[in-house]
Amino acid sequence: MLGLTMRADLVAVLSDTTLREHADECCILISRVFPEEKRAEWSDALTKEASLADESSDDSTAKAKAREVVAKLTQSIPGLIECTDRELEGLYNLVMALLIKYYETEEESFCNLVMHLVNVVSDTQSSAAMERSIIKYRILSNIFNLLPTASPLRLRVFKALLTLVSMNGDMDFLDMALQSVPIWLAQWNISSEEKHECLCHVADALQLPDCGPAYMDRAYEFELIHLRFISGEQSLSNEVRFSAAENAIANILRLPKLFEMEEVLRVADTLNLGTSPMLSLLRLIVSGTRADFEQWAQSSDGKGALERLSLDASELTHKMRLLDLASLCARSVSSEVSYQDMAQTLGVSVDEVEAWVIDVIRAGLVSGKLSQVKRSFRVYRSTYRTFEKSQWESLEQRLSQWQHSIQTLLRTMQNARTQAPQALMSEHQTTSVATSSAESNDAPATA
Repeated sequence: MLGLTMRADLVAVLSDTTLREHADECCILISRVFPEEKRAEWSDALTKEASLADESSDDSTAKAKAREVVAKLTQSIPGLIECTDRELEGLYNLVMALLIKYYETEEESFCNLVMHLVNVVSDTQSSAAMERSIIKYRILSNIFNLLPTASPLRLRVFKALLTLVSMNGDMDFLDMALQSVPIWLAQWNISSEEKHECLCHVADALQLPDCGPAYMDRAYEFELIHLRFISGEQSLSNEVRFSAAENAIANILRLPKLFEMEEVLRVADTLNLGTSPMLSLLRLIVSGTRADFEQWAQSSDGKGALERLSLDASELTHKMRLLDLASLCARSVSSEVSYQDMAQTLGVSVDEVEAWVIDVIRAGLVSGKLSQVKRSFRVYRSTYRTFEKSQWESLEQRLSQWQHSIQTLLRTMQNARTQAPQALMSEHQTTSVATSSAESNDAPATA
């Protein structure tokens, strides 16, 4: 599925024709929404007004009449019309070009008319919300592109498109556009509060079930961008920043495939949560154990935070078990971990261990091989939750062991190379003696 390109350098260009000719072109399609007996009457009335605008000798009067005609055309568009996708896209492009010609883009009336177009195309409550989705995406993208780079309307168009795309499970259409969001936020003439809300909206949309697991990493990326933004935006109130940080962390914790969260702890507003139970929970996820989490979840602060932010304790317990198992395996890379040790770490029976090992492998935290005969798990690789002094010491010890093993192997190979010529020489001498002896025995006797 191809993604839409949202650009900043498109310019609306109208052909050198009269307003009446443009109105005629629009009326041919728009009139189809009326009963057949009223189509000609409506079209004739509108084109007559357009002719009066064309014929007016006074520029200000002509522009005022033209604005009225363009406003009526715009407000008459109901959304989708029975025509080809190419005709529909052309209609919206023409109306947008007329709006830009006869209105100032900063005018409230211009904003209202543009938002009428956006709303009728992106209406998610209508019965046709999921019909002809591709042409809807194209129309909204064209409107976005035709607006000035710094226009605050771009934010509203983008949010409408994002809502429609995410609802239909077509996030691929915005894959490239999402990369430009931080740049656009710097360009758009919008408040810090609106930027904060936009980042929230993007992160929430990426976590909708219809987006699928492929966009979970992007959701985490935008939650981090959001946290960093509010950390550096002093114009936001402390209450807004505190609440946003808590909600961002809660959203990160909900991501089912995300296990490495140490980077979140490096963001200033995360640390500014101070005594918030959410900061305590994040630290537990990063470096604590399942037992630590269960103790936290039973506390009054923990219970209150889980309920307030709609976090599922059972899902977090499951995540903690996987992280505990990964930590156990990280201490035993290139060696074996017994079923008994894994069961003790997980807090489950030995019979359940294999299922948990399969889960932790699927999560990408560990790789290895189960042995039902030995009742053990051979660890090939394991993810570290944090990489601090103890992990560096463990890595140093392992590298020293590998160095010793390699040196032993090199000495063995060197000894083999040294001894090989001597062995060959001895064998050659033995063969020569044996050959001479045989020749002597075979020689004929002489008198």
